[in-house]
Amino acid sequence: MADDGADPFPVLTSVYRVSGSKNSQLGWNVANSQQTVDSSVNNSRQLQSISDGSAPRPWFSQNFRPNAWEVPGVIQKLRPAKRGNDGLALTGSGILNDKLPPESVISPTSETERGTGLNSSVGVVTTTSKDCENVECKDKDKRIPEPQCENNNDQIVDNGSDIVFDSDDDCFLDDIDSDTGERSHEQCKKSKWLRNFFDKLNALTNEEISSLDRQWHCPACQGGSGAIDWYKGLHPLLDHSRTIQTKRARLHRMFAETLEEECFRRRAPLTTVSDVHDIWEGLDKKVKDHEIVWPPMVIIMNTRYEQDESNKWNGMGNQGLLDCFCDYAALKARHSYGPQGHRGMSALIFEESTAGYLEAVRLHKHFKEQGRDREAWDCYRNPFLPGGKRQLYGYLASKEDLDIFNKHSRGKTKLKFEMRSYQEMVESKIKHINDDSRKLDYYKSMVAKEQIKSQVGADSLLRLSEKLSLTTEENRVDQQNKEMDALEKNFQSQILDIQQAIAAKEDKFVKLQQAMQEKVKESCGESSEKEDKVENISCFLKPQDKEMKQFEAEREKIIKIHEEKRLALKKKHWQEQVELEKELENERTQLMDKYTCNQTQEENCYVDH
Repeated sequence: MADDGADPFPVLTSVYRVSGSKNSQLGWNVANSQQTVDSSVNNSRQLQSISDGSAPRPWFSQNFRPNAWEVPGVIQKLRPAKRGNDGLALTGSGILNDKLPPESVISPTSETERGTGLNSSVGVVTTTSKDCENVECKDKDKRIPEPQCENNNDQIVDNGSDIVFDSDDDCFLDDIDSDTGERSHEQCKKSKWLRNFFDKLNALTNEEISSLDRQWHCPACQGGSGAIDWYKGLHPLLDHSRTIQTKRARLHRMFAETLEEECFRRRAPLTTVSDVHDIWEGLDKKVKDHEIVWPPMVIIMNTRYEQDESNKWNGMGNQGLLDCFCDYAALKARHSYGPQGHRGMSALIFEESTAGYLEAVRLHKHFKEQGRDREAWDCYRNPFLPGGKRQLYGYLASKEDLDIFNKHSRGKTKLKFEMRSYQEMVESKIKHINDDSRKLDYYKSMVAKEQIKSQVGADSLLRLSEKLSLTTEENRVDQQNKEMDALEKNFQSQILDIQQAIAAKEDKFVKLQQAMQEKVKESCGESSEKEDKVENISCFLKPQDKEMKQFEAEREKIIKIHEEKRLALKKKHWQEQVELEKELENERTQLMDKYTCNQTQEENCYVDH
């Protein structure tokens, strides 16, 4: 039997939840892991006496390193020496030494030489003028102490914006192209500071580069106090170069960027997957399991009501119990009966699925929140409320509960159930539910996108259909106009042919009359007498002139009648065209009136409803 105090099923959002406290613990573990990496550095610096053993040994450690997670204000800033208006150096204590020479430029290659002039143990700086190198100075034993912090080479700053860049950084910047001010990856690799390191790195394979057995010196610390430190693997070396805030900080940052770029180009991982996972300890893969009743059930107590005449108890019916908990997706209800009738113990049976179990747990939690769970029923039950109503109690069913439920049941009347693994029936299905939910969301988004595409396609199709119908109508009108133009040209051609034929006939007729007149003149010219000739011509021309006048009169009459008929035909044509347009107008008006009436009826019906 599972512990009733434990939550039988957690809230879904808490299954894969990472709380804020876990995030804080994770950050603390990362800090501890960083300190572990730093502690792996072999700080075996060899301290030598610079001033013939006369300087006392410092009480603090020479291997002091700033912690990246310390409060910035705790570390005291060390400021460089200032100069007055007259060019004389002022120490940190404000003491003016008129015998101090100008500041000398120290090259990166003179780190060992600087050790003879600087007492790194006690923090005393001894500065010698160039003039004192050739002649004896009377006050050669006078030295001005300046405040130092452990080591002059490790000047500490309190934040990233105050990183100190010394002359070594300037020497490194000498390798940069002075024209462009930029440096390429290959130029950084070939720098005098990094050349030896990357030459050794290029001779190794990717497996050897990622190995933690190989130890490295920091090339940016060469000639300095950290030159002899060993780093196991490239990852601690890279962390050192990223986080250091002492001198040569710019050189260290450049080395870190160059090393990262080189490993990226060679596809050599700085840390293997196994190394990363070995840093943190996760949860045990074995999860505590317990058995649950299947199908899920919730036991409802105090469901009997009263005794009948035979002293047997009556209680709530199946449908009444389902109606009482209709907000929960219960499938069936069963009641326990004994020799005394209803035993006051009922069971709500839920669906045999993860969703059914969740509904049963939800009902169980509802009873628990209202103080009417198993513990309340066993310890301090209160069957009746003020007013006489019976108060129901409920809790998630266990095997012992169902054994009690079936105590007086035999055969088919027994409530059948089985015990199944919670991890198998519920917990393992949560991932499938989450996967199905993600898939459902994905497919919903896909359907929404497809619907948008379909709507865009439908709108495009509608616009194209409108353009197509408009273009089709324009093409039809153009085709009709072309046909009418062709028909008009055909008829005009026929009319022109007829007119040309009539004109040809008239010309032939005129020529025939002229030929007849010439013949008459020729026949009259053979006559000897002049009087006979004139008489014959006049006799012929008079009737001919009369006939020609009649011909012209009849011709004019025919042309006039033809023009009148043509005008009448045109008038009739235009009248018929006007009538056709009026008929079209009437038909379109009737069509609009028809659909206007239908819309008015639909609006009236909508208002009535």
